[in-house]
Amino acid sequence: MKIKLSTFFVLLIAFSVVINSSALAHTNVTPQEAKNMIDSNDQLIVVDVRELSEYCDATAGHIPGALNYPWSSGVLQERYEELPRDGEILVYCHSGGRSHVASNFLDGNGFLYIYDMAGGFSSWQWETAGCVDSDGDGVNDDLDNCPNNFNPSQRDSDGDGAGNACDPNCPNLDGLNPVNFIDFSMLAQNWQVTGPNVAGDLNMDNIVDINDLAILSDYWLSDCYEESDVSVVGRLSTDVRGEGLICIEEAIEDKRLSAFFNTDLYECCTNQFL
Repeated sequence: MKIKLSTFFVLLIAFSVVINSSALAHTNVTPQEAKNMIDSNDQLIVVDVRELSEYCDATAGHIPGALNYPWSSGVLQERYEELPRDGEILVYCHSGGRSHVASNFLDGNGFLYIYDMAGGFSSWQWETAGCVDSDGDGVNDDLDNCPNNFNPSQRDSDGDGAGNACDPNCPNLDGLNPVNFIDFSMLAQNWQVTGPNVAGDLNMDNIVDINDLAILSDYWLSDCYEESDVSVVGRLSTDVRGEGLICIEEAIEDKRLSAFFNTDLYECCTNQFL
């Protein structure tokens, strides 16, 4: 019986070692390997765990696109859940000490693909970025999807990497936020009109058609610009917005099912909501 108990405890200890080993599974990479990862993987998340003063240092700066989650002041420990557990994350600090501890912390909290840059930022030999916010929206230029347009929400309705505030595809036909039935009516008034520079020709193929309506639907009720105090002029009520969304979906479906746009549906929508 003693032999069996001894064997059991040995197996239990071995099992614990295996579990702990798998929990500390981050990968150490050299600065060159880190650079290659950044250049080849646009889904890679780079996390700088140095303090804000280091991250924004006017001389050194940080790796372009890196997010700042300081370790020593406890920011990473408080906000780590903002990061995707199944995403590839490259962690670095100044010389490698803090990033190693931070990587262990992320490992222990279920993150699957953590890479620790050995040698830290002091070994980084490539491009760096400072804390410059050209449009004053609180987002550094190297992280801003519209660095020259005020857009603190970083909203990107069509997911093309360009924020609504500077995306030429954003169908703000009336010049007012949000994209709504006023824009829809302007597009519909030029339905099937051909030629250059036609209002509503959002994809610039010289005809206003279902493809332009599809683009407008992607941005439905989205803002194409942001201000610190956006005017409510031109906005529809919440109740009307909800019904308008149903209406535009019906209009899109109507076009898909028939050869001609249903002008009765369009008139019903515009008369009801404008």
